[in-house]
Amino acid sequence: MNVQKLLIILCIVICYSCKEDKTIEPVKPTETVLIGEVIGRPDSKMLWMAKSYEDFRTDSVIKIPIVDSKFCYSFKTEAIESYQLAFEEEAERGAYRPITFFSEKDTITLSLNNNDKFDNNTLLGGKVNEEYTNFSKLMRDNFYSRYDSIREKYKAHNYKDFQSEAYNTLMTQLRLAKTQEEKVPLYKKRDKLQEEGLDKSELGKIKSLEEKAIHDEMVNYKYNYISKNPTLVSFDLLLTDMIGFDYMDVPLNKILEAYNTLKPKHSNHPYSTLSENLIFGITSLKPGGEYVNFTAPDTNGKQFELKSILENNEIVLLDLWATWCGPCIAKTRLAKPVYEKYKNKGFTILGVAGEHDDLKSYHKFMAKEQWPWQQLIELDKNNRIWEKYGIMNAGGAMFLIDKTGTILAVNPTAEELEAILEEKLVSNTLKL
Repeated sequence: MNVQKLLIILCIVICYSCKEDKTIEPVKPTETVLIGEVIGRPDSKMLWMAKSYEDFRTDSVIKIPIVDSKFCYSFKTEAIESYQLAFEEEAERGAYRPITFFSEKDTITLSLNNNDKFDNNTLLGGKVNEEYTNFSKLMRDNFYSRYDSIREKYKAHNYKDFQSEAYNTLMTQLRLAKTQEEKVPLYKKRDKLQEEGLDKSELGKIKSLEEKAIHDEMVNYKYNYISKNPTLVSFDLLLTDMIGFDYMDVPLNKILEAYNTLKPKHSNHPYSTLSENLIFGITSLKPGGEYVNFTAPDTNGKQFELKSILENNEIVLLDLWATWCGPCIAKTRLAKPVYEKYKNKGFTILGVAGEHDDLKSYHKFMAKEQWPWQQLIELDKNNRIWEKYGIMNAGGAMFLIDKTGTILAVNPTAEELEAILEEKLVSNTLKL
């Protein structure tokens, strides 16, 4: 009896919880069956599963029991998409390495190891998964192993050795800060140091150049692969870079070229709409760009359109936030005095709370905070607002938008916000 058949029998006998996901109603169903074993993790009792572009913190998570180091699960989907698995204890900490697979109509056999043997994981089943596995191996052999060599080269150094004195001082201030409100301006200073290349020591700059050489070669290799293989795997690789555009360091021209190649070839796939929203966020949601309209409900279910709110005010600060996002809340608190100062001069704040499952946390938070401006609700990403604003799995962001729909600033500090309002609403009025 071969290993796959043995695992199937074991899952039938032991993993009695293996069942269809009844929350999904497919139009053209495909059934994916996961059969797996866990090696070297006797204390792991649960796997979490979600689509690769989803967030374990805010999206619906499927939980798969691990029984006697075995697991089994079957589900149906409308289309083949990329999914991620993570061990529950790591996912809860937010520190995990995802195990990626595609939801093909097939039996997918997995062997999952401890993190120190992550590269020994195996995945068998389906042509798309085979392509993804082969590509991942090429990347690991040609590039990731070279990153490991650099880490080995500098292993005698402390991480502070690679950072400038100014950056180390700033990080110490961040660690000592007692509130998120104290941290917000420090985050801004940190970002500025990084943008200006002043965050690294001389040793750090040398190491960074070595890593960048590998990174640039890897990006060229990947996008050459995408151009020659406009497959679903390539589309998934592109989406990963689009979602992480702010920190993936991929040239925009490569993103656009790949997008223009892949979207027409997969126009009926869910990735098509997602990529369209993401590309707009990357190219347009910046100062001078144009806002994205949406409609969302308040807590009573009454619908409001952003366009109408903009038309009734001179300038609106669109505040996308969540009760679990400490930095978001801190930035909003710092903006409150600015709101009080300019609320009768054509300025308002429109809050949109991104919540999951229910509004219990929101009502508890707002009973204490009592922010006076209008609040709308984005429950379970129903209106795809975060996606449309290019912050897929972030807690939130702020967009300062004028009456015409032009974006004036993205994530302004309270001081920057006040300076813009003073110029646009006060100085210009006095000139008139």
